[in-house]
Amino acid sequence: MRKLVLLSRKGGTGKTTLSVNLAVAAMAGGYSVSIADLDLQGSAGSWSQARRGAAPDVQAANGGTLFPVANAAERAGRDLLIMDTPAGGDAISSAAIRLADLAILVSRPSYFDLAALVPAAQAVRQAGRPGLVVLNQAPSRRNGVESPIIARAVEAARVLGFPIATVGLRARVAFQESLWRGEGVMEFEPRSAAAAEIARLWSDVADTLWPERVEHRGAAE
Repeated sequence: MRKLVLLSRKGGTGKTTLSVNLAVAAMAGGYSVSIADLDLQGSAGSWSQARRGAAPDVQAANGGTLFPVANAAERAGRDLLIMDTPAGGDAISSAAIRLADLAILVSRPSYFDLAALVPAAQAVRQAGRPGLVVLNQAPSRRNGVESPIIARAVEAARVLGFPIATVGLRARVAFQESLWRGEGVMEFEPRSAAAAEIARLWSDVADTLWPERVEHRGAAE
């Protein structure tokens, strides 16, 4: 079982939205998924209650119960455990980082959000874990022109010392609308730009978690 942790010390960056959407994308790819909801707000759990199906399995957890929850997911034969951490939860986040095979550092393209990621990035490095920076809720292009905010955010994100995801997520209504239905955007609007962004991001994440995917594609080509 692979383990993925999503991190940000600031609230409102979209960690939970990204967690549940990556879970849906993983399931679409044939992976079985559990989510450890480490946020005291229990947003991932609320989302799962609105779903029509049982998957993905969402379990509330904290720093003391994370290891048993992870062990239970592994015994249940899950392929992936996604750990959704709370904002500012250093102790809980540290426990999740130690378990993780990959850490996703989530940030809006703003100065304060990126600055708040520095301690999380340091914790990931100290734990010797690979990391990936994902820019979320980015403004859409206007007349085909990218906002200068994006270039500044990418340059600032490089200071964190981890690769930046090849796809950023835009501030799209579909992400919020799908949550009301207990769905991911790939279920809610499968042909939408939001769904395409999540699919591309999940492909990058899965290639990191399962390097054999890349090797298999290379051999096939």
